[in-house]
Amino acid sequence: MAAPTHPLRLLLCVLALLVPAAAGRAAVINLTTNDTCAKIESARPGDTVLIAPGTYAFRVYLTQKASVTNPITIAAQDPANRPVWDFGANYVENAPGDYPAGDRGRGGWQFSGAQNYHVSGIVFRHCRTSSLNSAGIRYYNGTTNLYLRDCLFDHNDNGLTGGNQDSAATVEFCEFSSNGNSNASSPTHNLYIYGGNLTLRYSYVHDSVQAENFHLRCRHAVLEYNWFARGISYEGDLMTDIDYSGAGPFSQSLTMRGNVIVPAAAPQNHSQVIVLFNDEGLTNLTLNFLGLYNTFVGNGGSAAFVHLSNADGTAMNAELDNNVIAGITLPARIEYTNTGVVTGVNNWAPTGAITNSLTATVLSTSPGFRHAAAGDYTLTNGSPCIGAASPAVFGLPGKEYYLNETNSRQWRIRNTARDLGAFESTTTNAPVGPYDAYPQPRLNAAPPGGTGSATISWPLFAQDFVLQQTAPGTPPLAWSNAAPALATNAAGITAAVPFMATSALFRLWLVP
Repeated sequence: MAAPTHPLRLLLCVLALLVPAAAGRAAVINLTTNDTCAKIESARPGDTVLIAPGTYAFRVYLTQKASVTNPITIAAQDPANRPVWDFGANYVENAPGDYPAGDRGRGGWQFSGAQNYHVSGIVFRHCRTSSLNSAGIRYYNGTTNLYLRDCLFDHNDNGLTGGNQDSAATVEFCEFSSNGNSNASSPTHNLYIYGGNLTLRYSYVHDSVQAENFHLRCRHAVLEYNWFARGISYEGDLMTDIDYSGAGPFSQSLTMRGNVIVPAAAPQNHSQVIVLFNDEGLTNLTLNFLGLYNTFVGNGGSAAFVHLSNADGTAMNAELDNNVIAGITLPARIEYTNTGVVTGVNNWAPTGAITNSLTATVLSTSPGFRHAAAGDYTLTNGSPCIGAASPAVFGLPGKEYYLNETNSRQWRIRNTARDLGAFESTTTNAPVGPYDAYPQPRLNAAPPGGTGSATISWPLFAQDFVLQQTAPGTPPLAWSNAAPALATNAAGITAAVPFMATSALFRLWLVP
């Protein structure tokens, strides 16, 4: 706690608090390989389902509407020995399960209109259907606040699929490997999300069997601090939300921040890495892409890192800031410049790259990776990317992916946002995994100066936290959101707290 040193009478509570876990769990349900889908489907808001190690081969269909403060939790009893949903050579639609409809084969687990399910520590394998479009998990019919953590999706038709209208899913610390079906006439992917909102963090997505690592039709998607590798066609795209209809206007956005992207040595589509395309021909649509602090490691081909495929005149915008775009000479390509715009600042690209409208591009022969041949794309001393980032862009990273394809699905606090790309050269913090406590950011305080305001600051990784204040007293205290002007720089966030006649306590609070 910082002692007041000025008549401002500012008293700071220098700590950060997370949202407490929901209290009053209704029941703990233990599931073993001797049980059926009925047991897991019986969970109600507040319940926790703990699944014993072993192999399971029944379908799961979940529809409950829980709340943010009283979710339904489904977790591995032993995260070090995760239960496996493996349908083997059997089609999902032919496996045991209570859901009888014709689309029952579309996912090993299906969430229909479900709300606030938390799923962790499950392996989904060999989820296939006769129509070649099953998935480990399918969520749809307005499913919201689906949270997936520490799950493995491998050798399914699609790894994760679904999403529509205002659906929302958050995926963290997961691995998607070798999903896709080369026999399918319609492309299959590691992730195929039809619409809604998606957030993907700290995950390892690699080696799609067919098509892309991610195929998104989301209204809003955020992919941050992930490792994408070796999509067999290209890495990913944003295409038309098929739930849109009418006259519009319509808008979709994809934000990629702090990701590492390593393409296949010889991808099937070698002209692009990430593409925006209005494949449904929807009128009055705008597609938007924002790429911040990503590290792309090209294979020497002629691909465009971002391709605005808008020959039909669809409005498209791309902004590229503070990325490392190595191994190719075309950071962006626009098919129809009358309705396509690319902007951006302070990216690294190889000497001779066609930067067009990008400004302040750092051009040199090498980005200075520490050991690219070994998959280490951190920056070595003397790298031209060190200290070259613009802190004026919106959405500075406070985290980074840790560390490579061997040490995967973790993140660590990024010290500052001064370097280009996904890794900060000064960062040596310990990694945070799926079951580690979230680091608690510290509030720092400087006494008031001549302006009559004190300065409170906290690190960039706590950008999602809210500054709150209350008067000192006996608990429980009545906290409310503080409303000072906030400023973000490459090292953190600062708030100017004006003069107050009485003392106050301040805290950071992570709102669910």
